[in-house]
Amino acid sequence: MARPPAALPVRRRSGAALGAGTALIAGGLAMLGAEVLWTAHRRLPSLSGIDATGLVPGRDTDRDPVRVVAVGDSTLTGPGLTDADDIWLRRALTDLRLDRSVDVVSLAVGGSRAADVREIVPAAIEAEPDVAIVAVGSNDAIHGTGFRAFTESLDTIVAALLTQARMVGVCNVGDLGNVARVPMPLSSLLRQRSLAISRRIATVVASHERAVLLDVTAANVGFRDRGVFAEDLFHPNETGHALWAEAAEPGLTAVLAGLAQPDRLPAG
Repeated sequence: MARPPAALPVRRRSGAALGAGTALIAGGLAMLGAEVLWTAHRRLPSLSGIDATGLVPGRDTDRDPVRVVAVGDSTLTGPGLTDADDIWLRRALTDLRLDRSVDVVSLAVGGSRAADVREIVPAAIEAEPDVAIVAVGSNDAIHGTGFRAFTESLDTIVAALLTQARMVGVCNVGDLGNVARVPMPLSSLLRQRSLAISRRIATVVASHERAVLLDVTAANVGFRDRGVFAEDLFHPNETGHALWAEAAEPGLTAVLAGLAQPDRLPAG
């Protein structure tokens, strides 16, 4: 019979070791907290957003325009921009050179999280969109919204919009670790948070037949350049919005193509 293995010695961490580990964690959290406060209160300009509402002309002016209702955060209000045509959504619709004009109705509010956007959805539905655009998640990533709560709110938003809109385009979140205003190690934390939020956005979109992902993460490489940010070093400038527009155009093309399919009608 084989000899049973000798009992392995039990290594017990001393109270001093446990205390040192706790102190290290507390110190790390304190450092991150200090980074957040420093980032939020740096002496940088506070920029105002603008309204993206307006007509994007198409080639065929005899046809009724497509109504696109947009809900979300400052990614749709362009803080620091002076011309609404520079906001990525309007720029992308212009660059697509569509036959039909597009009537953009923006209900976006800077600083919104998914739970805030959910409260705007009834007004978006009342606007009778042919297409709805949702751009939210950055503030949820930054402010620590729980992933389950974010996912449930976004799913509610998309499902509700699809009762009126024939198609819904949903933006994911770019790499927030690239934001020029944010130092290490906070940038690393925000990078992981934004990746996690984007994965959940993709999951929600995949669960709805008439929803399409607008993948702005294709612009992440360009956002490593400090020159794409506005004076507050947080929001994109015209160049940054142009990068977002280019990244979103394939998804927008798919959204608008869905309008031509007779089987894609609102469930309600």
